[in-house]
Amino acid sequence: MQNVEELQQYVDSLTKQSVLSSQTVVAAPECLPAPCFPEIIMKVLGVVTEHEWEDLTDRARNYLKWITVKAEAIDELAPQPLHTTTRGFELLAIDRDGNSFGEIVERSQELGIPSVLVRFASLIATFLTVRLLRQQMERDREIMPSLTFSQNVDANYLNYPRTLKTLLELFPEYKEMFYFEINEEITEDYLTTIRALADDLDIRLALDDTNKMNINVHHQLLDLADWVKIDFEATANLESSCCQVMEKKLFYILKNMHLVHLFEIPLSALSETSPLKVFFEQRWKQIDTVLYFQSRERIPVPPWNKYFGLIQDYHDDKYGLFYKGLIDEQ
Repeated sequence: MQNVEELQQYVDSLTKQSVLSSQTVVAAPECLPAPCFPEIIMKVLGVVTEHEWEDLTDRARNYLKWITVKAEAIDELAPQPLHTTTRGFELLAIDRDGNSFGEIVERSQELGIPSVLVRFASLIATFLTVRLLRQQMERDREIMPSLTFSQNVDANYLNYPRTLKTLLELFPEYKEMFYFEINEEITEDYLTTIRALADDLDIRLALDDTNKMNINVHHQLLDLADWVKIDFEATANLESSCCQVMEKKLFYILKNMHLVHLFEIPLSALSETSPLKVFFEQRWKQIDTVLYFQSRERIPVPPWNKYFGLIQDYHDDKYGLFYKGLIDEQ
């Protein structure tokens, strides 16, 4: 393939069928029945990151092409609705052995894989997984609600704006389905790039872990953000006596974010009966501000339990959801 136009034709030929073909979607070897797209990832990276891809060894390319994604469901927490609904998923990179991002980075360093290739491989897998989900739901004659999907974006993406733009053009559905989470470690020198990409590509943004973000970056991106993520650390150890302290902290943060109307609180370490989770369900009364609960250890509410399974069913020490796709039928 010589150019992006040919790449577009290639991707469309493999993915704009009623359902992605078995030649395109394969299970991760010796791990999860999660969908992987090794041939597409290899072809796309070979064009959009040509120089970096050419410098890789065969072992490095083979590792990278099996990068896929796991999911964490985002459900409404408060004000408590009549029926709990799954509103979206954060999609996170995993490798063929089910390892999460930190372990992927370590393995990539051993193989001499630049961080940017890991990020873009994950983004390609993200788009393909959502396209597969949509196609399967259409085949099942189910109407896909306006779910939102998100993936973290850091400097490794922003240093390659042309590559990011090309990938987004290959998968135009990102405009209606995706939020890009701006990493809490982003520095002020990237603000111009972020704004330019948001204007040029109509990217929708979420701010990731804003309680850890540089305060100047935080305030200068608020007008672009639809979602704000407040990630409380060590929530698994909270006692009920801490709930009022946490509520005061949350209200303080929200007071300074009046331009944003949707908030996501990842309480991933909490159980269904956690004092903090129950506290917010019972006490949060701001009807114009919705709190969401993101979890790595629970099946999403129907109908999404039909399409997602728990990774713990295959690996006790690994967490998150995998999209079952068509793998169980092959």
